[in-house]
Amino acid sequence: MAIGAWGNHLHNEIYVFDNSMWRNDKEIWEAIQGSSWDEVILEPAMKQNLIRDLQGFFDNREPYKKLSVPWKRGIILHGVPGNGKTISIKALIKSLYSRPDPIPSLYVKSFNSGSGEKHAIRTIFDMARKMAPCLLIFEDLDSLIQEKTRSYFLNEVDGLESNDGILMIGSTNHLDKLDPAISKRPSRFDRKYNYKLPGEAERTTYCRFWRDKLIGADMVDFPEELCPVIAQLTDGFSFAYLKELFVIVLLTIARSKSDEKTAMEMGVAENSTVSSEDGYSTDGHVIVDRDGTTAVSTTAFQSSVQQSANIASTQKKEVLPHIELNETLKHSVLLKVVVEQVSVLFLEMDNTKE
Repeated sequence: MAIGAWGNHLHNEIYVFDNSMWRNDKEIWEAIQGSSWDEVILEPAMKQNLIRDLQGFFDNREPYKKLSVPWKRGIILHGVPGNGKTISIKALIKSLYSRPDPIPSLYVKSFNSGSGEKHAIRTIFDMARKMAPCLLIFEDLDSLIQEKTRSYFLNEVDGLESNDGILMIGSTNHLDKLDPAISKRPSRFDRKYNYKLPGEAERTTYCRFWRDKLIGADMVDFPEELCPVIAQLTDGFSFAYLKELFVIVLLTIARSKSDEKTAMEMGVAENSTVSSEDGYSTDGHVIVDRDGTTAVSTTAFQSSVQQSANIASTQKKEVLPHIELNETLKHSVLLKVVVEQVSVLFLEMDNTKE
């Protein structure tokens, strides 16, 4: 009996529904441990409203009761992929578990079930009512709810049974694909938060986030005044692409330094010409190396910008803006690699309206 009782509780785990059943998932629990609202970069007013709406729900049981309002709520996070919906959910899960009265999270991966999707939906809401107050997460809501199960799902959401204490979050990259009965009907999903492409201010903040991570590292010089410059160069980038930009830039610089050190250890003179095939440019600057292709970086920032702009223009992609730089930034190795990789990523990005 003791073993059974222990197994019916979470132990640094999250309930996940997949393949017809609920299971205790430790990996997802560990994945959210480093998450916090500090890492969620959004327009300040939207972020404040989102946190108040989500975390405040569990602080206001008595006001709901006094006003005779059902203590339940539904939120939809929607918008362009790669702009913070998932990390917001992670931050919320972590913050709710860190409360003096921890709030459990239930994560739904699919409605797939050997007994049918209706049975799965029923099992999901039965568990949520049992665990309430709780957070019930439906990621990729548009792919979960099909026409044949829509009515059954809606009946569980706002039918005769009480869902007191359940905060539902649904995320989607395609709000237009959701049935209006779900996306436009209050009392089911009451509020919608649109995760748009980050503006220049948010991109600058994200650059500062990466700069703070590199403080104390001797791998690269990352001055504060470089943050708004990179933000201007990355208009149209999602946070996911900004992350990829910083990852590939830092790896390129690290690889170049490693190659330089190896060359010096082999007795190559500091001013000697090293073949670009060895991963190092003849002018001592790093090179672009992606998918097996290699190109030597330019010796001056402005010519690098012009080269990138020509490539982008040829491919009918966005042209990099002209930016006035001080003498220090003109010689920044980090900025030169950023410019090169921005042009490469522009060619990879899907810049269509959708």
